[in-house]
Amino acid sequence: MASQSTSPLPVGQVLEISFAAFTPRITIDSERELTAEIVAGDNIGFSDTVEYEAAAVRDGLVLVSWQEHIGSTIVHVLDLSSGQAYTAVTSANRGFMRLTGRIEIKSEA
Repeated sequence: MASQSTSPLPVGQVLEISFAAFTPRITIDSERELTAEIVAGDNIGFSDTVEYEAAAVRDGLVLVSWQEHIGSTIVHVLDLSSGQAYTAVTSANRGFMRLTGRIEIKSEA
């Protein structure tokens, strides 16, 4: 994915995604950096601030990806129009998960 000069996710925006087993909160810290925190469920308390890339696929549809410092790779397709997230995670121990969840915008930029 090519790097963009302007992220389609506004700085200061906070999203929570409710998956069956856990809920991450994603805070957009800058056009290149975000903080992901697990606020409920499995791995509650985990937090990491990482560099990310995001691309607007179309209006209301954003692809965002990053690699955590522990080695997990995260790819979200965020359908902000419908409030659905489609996610693929390769964990640090090489496990693979496909997830869907509901997006809640906790704070606008």
